Amino acid sequence: MSLRDLDVVFVDLDASRALLEHEEASTPRLSPSDRLRVDRLSGDPVRQARWRASRIATRIVLERWAGRSVRGAEFEIAAGGRPSLGEGLPHFNVSHTAGVALIAVFRSAPVGVDVECQRTLSMSSERRRRIVAAADDLASVGALNPESDIDVLRAWVRLEAIAKARGSGIGVLLTEEGVIGGANRSARETEKPSLASAALDVAPPYVAAIAADTLPSAISVRRFPARAEALQDFLR
Repeated sequence: MSLRDLDVVFVDLDASRALLEHEEASTPRLSPSDRLRVDRLSGDPVRQARWRASRIATRIVLERWAGRSVRGAEFEIAAGGRPSLGEGLPHFNVSHTAGVALIAVFRSAPVGVDVECQRTLSMSSERRRRIVAAADDLASVGALNPESDIDVLRAWVRLEAIAKARGSGIGVLLTEEGVIGGANRSARETEKPSLASAALDVAPPYVAAIAADTLPSAISVRRFPARAEALQDFLR
């Protein structure tokens, strides 16, 4: 596997929004369902603007991999909620929180990513313990402290990324691992598919992770540009 098979992009949606809107105005890429989703968010203008910017950025990154034919194309949505471009095209996944988005495109296999902003968590000690234990069970994350908010978030982004790569949805994974449902981790009748996962180096105060069948030993995160003069270099 080559690093050229995988692209991970961090987007500061507020900083890059003007550039993204300029690109969409000059070269429309959003699909009809994208525009409908934007319209439905009109009651929350900040969320609306950020979601629209995130989707424009995603489509620009995808076009670099799949060509102009994906402009305006509708994403296929699997039962677990994972989007795709369809048979024979690169796999991708997107996560966003507050004013940032994380986009991954992987040529070889389905991929999942998650990004969260560091914050104070309001949850029981037992729920914290179960989240950390599940992440260690599935991803061998090592010694994370369940009483540390940032460590719980580090565990959480691993679980989210794995659930997205599996295509199962986070609720299914949390139930299997005993995080929700009031039971301890269930005994496995069959072995679960093994997925590789890794923490990603993103700008503080964010934490992020990625998961797929296999991953390169080192993964770099590119930053989406905020100025037009940097966009062409970024897309090479």
